[in-house]
Amino acid sequence: MNDNEQCEVCIPEEFANIPSSILQTLMQLGFMACNRGSPSLGICIFAGIAAVRPNSELPLIGLAYAHANAGKLSEAREILTKRAAVINPKNQLTKAILAMIFRISGEVNESDSLIDEVIEDGSDPQAVALAEQLKTEDFKYLRKKIGRLS
Repeated sequence: MNDNEQCEVCIPEEFANIPSSILQTLMQLGFMACNRGSPSLGICIFAGIAAVRPNSELPLIGLAYAHANAGKLSEAREILTKRAAVINPKNQLTKAILAMIFRISGEVNESDSLIDEVIEDGSDPQAVALAEQLKTEDFKYLRKKIGRLS
């Protein structure tokens, strides 16, 4: 499978009862796939989890992360703003990942605004850590890489 292929998800009803612990492991595998250069596999994993947990923003955050890793920033932004934020507008990790996408896209003011919001809120240590890291990253190397992917 390459990054241009879409992952079709058709989940049988009985999969809706998958234990959360298994889904958490799958989420970890999805992030590992993205971080090891296989965002298309991450997209499929997160799309599958989102299909069995349609009322959770967490697999959508992973799906957006996978799309961003594949260089599909507009798709990642849309997943976060039109799907994840609709489910839970207060999720700070959604905001931090969106700040990362803004930063990679060169939209520094928008990124800084979200970064400050996440840090000021302080309710999610993982989101705060990402936001603080984003403050120091310029992402020029990623903009070059993503420019080649698009």
